Amino acid sequence: MAKEHVAKWYHMLLYPDWLRRWQQKPGRFLAELVRPGMVAADVGCGLGFYAVELARRVGETGRVLAIDFQPQMLSWAQRKSRREGVSECIEFVQCEVDDLKVSEEVDFCLSMWVVHEVPDRGRLFGQIRDMLKPGGRFLLAEPKFHVKKDEFEAICAEAEAAGLRRVGEPAVGLSFAVLWGRAG
Repeated sequence: MAKEHVAKWYHMLLYPDWLRRWQQKPGRFLAELVRPGMVAADVGCGLGFYAVELARRVGETGRVLAIDFQPQMLSWAQRKSRREGVSECIEFVQCEVDDLKVSEEVDFCLSMWVVHEVPDRGRLFGQIRDMLKPGGRFLLAEPKFHVKKDEFEAICAEAEAAGLRRVGEPAVGLSFAVLWGRAG
C-alpha cells in the first residue's frame, strides 16, 4: 500500500492515543460492530491504536490481524500491544504493497485513514471483500481534513465496483465513514 505520500511511523507520533480516542470516539462506533470471539482485521494498522482497541473488544476468544506494509509500524504496534496486555490475541502481518497476505476470513475489517494512500484500491477492496465472512462488515473511514468529499465518494465507487455494498454510515470523529458488506 504505497503512494507518493505514505504516512511514516514518526508522523503517527503527532497524533497521540488520548487525542485520537477523544476525537474519533472508537468506543461509540466499535461497540456495535465488534463483539467477543470475533476475528477482526485492522488494515493499515499503523502504530496499533485500533489493533489494541479491537483486541480489547474481541477478547481472549477472538483474534485480530494487524496488517501493515511498513515494518516500523508493526514494530511499534507490537510493543503497544504488549504494553496494553493484548498481544496474545493479535497476529501481526507484514503485507506487500499490492497484497494483504491474508487468506483468513474475518467478521470485521477496519481501514482507518489508509485507503487514500493505496495506489490500487480496486485490488485492495477485492481482497477485503474476499476476507469477509458471510455477514461480515468492513468499516472504511477517511480523514475529512485530508480527503475531500468528492474524493471519498470516488473511493466508495471503487469499493462498490469491487463487490462491496453500503450497509451504513457510522459516526466516526473527523472522518467520512461507510460500513460495507459483501454484495450479492
